[in-house]
Amino acid sequence: MKELGYKIFAVLCRIFSIFPVNPKQVFLVMTHDAGPEGNVAVMRDYMVQLGKGYRFRELKREDTHFGKSIGKMWRFFVVDAYYLARSRYVFLDNMFLPMAFLRFRKEVSVVQMWHGTGVIKKIGADVNQGRLAELERRANQNNTHLIVSSETTKAIYGKSFSMKDEQVYITGMPRADVFFDKQYQTRALEQFYKEYPQLKDKRLVLYAPTFRDVQVEHPQLHLDVEKLAAQLPEDCVLGVRLHPFVARSYERQRKEGAFQQVVDFSLYPSLNTLLFATSLLISDYSSIVFEYAALGRPMLFYAYDLEEFEQESRGFYWDYESYVPGPVVHREEDLKEVVADLLELPSDIYEEQYALEEFLRRTYQYQDCHASERLAKLLEIVP
Repeated sequence: MKELGYKIFAVLCRIFSIFPVNPKQVFLVMTHDAGPEGNVAVMRDYMVQLGKGYRFRELKREDTHFGKSIGKMWRFFVVDAYYLARSRYVFLDNMFLPMAFLRFRKEVSVVQMWHGTGVIKKIGADVNQGRLAELERRANQNNTHLIVSSETTKAIYGKSFSMKDEQVYITGMPRADVFFDKQYQTRALEQFYKEYPQLKDKRLVLYAPTFRDVQVEHPQLHLDVEKLAAQLPEDCVLGVRLHPFVARSYERQRKEGAFQQVVDFSLYPSLNTLLFATSLLISDYSSIVFEYAALGRPMLFYAYDLEEFEQESRGFYWDYESYVPGPVVHREEDLKEVVADLLELPSDIYEEQYALEEFLRRTYQYQDCHASERLAKLLEIVP
């Protein structure tokens, strides 16, 4: 049924292609991250600041879920198809499968800016199979540019998106610019502590696990966060940042009084600001670690299901334990001691012990604030 919808959308796009491409029209596929900090939104804001009169049409995840709404169906199949057919630039942060049945005109730039600055677990053609893999391959044939942040990610992303080497460009990811902008971070933290004044003189330990595919049906939090919070030093607070599927289950428990010492940041709109405020990040296989690494602060990798994830789920591009820039913990009972050690470990010793500088070199060819500018020049979007 979904594939029929993709085909109908594509047919309408072809019909609307009787109109010429509008050189100032930009179509934004923001189905992974519709917030202001995603790659697509950051690039949109940069183009607005140029003041060249670009007009934008945004497609978000909720716009593709119609239910019984005739209005939403009209906007997607007719209005969005019209704007996509006439756009000079198309920016994506995710796969958009109707593109499997489309062919864009030669003057159109279709720019895939995958939402992760780097990748640990396998993605795209390296993991998907069957009809989904075929549709993704066909959709990716429309991409004119794939944006990455380093030679390391260029090799991986090029293969996973089935794109030629000359179509993959190392400009840096626009969303990562702020992690090298100290002034921006200072302003963001000022606002954060206005919203959470109780945290101003505290050290925030943030638990932000990746989403497991099996959690769609069975959302679980595989950590006693209340117990861990109670074990932290007095000047520390534990926060959690969970995927929406898991967060809904956690919210019910929190309202029932199960958790009282933990701050739930799952719905906090600014992930970047949250990372700026974090003294220690606990994660696992999430791409969040690539942005956080740019801040030069300690990370702990709580990989309770490492063997299962590697063998039965997506698997990894690297030997996980030797690749990640921090200690790997497999058992919950070991977290207390490792967290305490990391909180007291001097930053220079941490960086040397866990090869953080090498990790950053593999992740970022440019450690500056100019990725959006480089991408604009590549696409000939210049002041």
